[in-house]
Amino acid sequence: MANTFKVVNVAAPAATATFYTCPAATKTIVLQLQAANVGSGAHPINATVLDSTASVTTYISKAISVPLNAAIGLVAGKQVLEPGDIIAVWSDAVSQIDVTMSILEIT
Repeated sequence: MANTFKVVNVAAPAATATFYTCPAATKTIVLQLQAANVGSGAHPINATVLDSTASVTTYISKAISVPLNAAIGLVAGKQVLEPGDIIAVWSDAVSQIDVTMSILEIT
């Protein structure tokens, strides 16, 4: 089994969009999921995880307001993803919130 640490970054879009998909034959542990407001004024951040096995989508965060020039953690503890699971993120405006995720992929 190989363990690979990775960082995934995106400027949150204004509509639901896939941020990360757990690859086939891989388990992923989300170590950190952070949202930073780099825009103007406060903006909400939304994040969901799709459990591809159960076909169920649940919120990690829903419309949490991120103050101007501040950052918040969206995952308390660890989040485990199985092959095909998807994390999606979005805000209310384009390029106002930067999202960073630190992960460990186990193959």
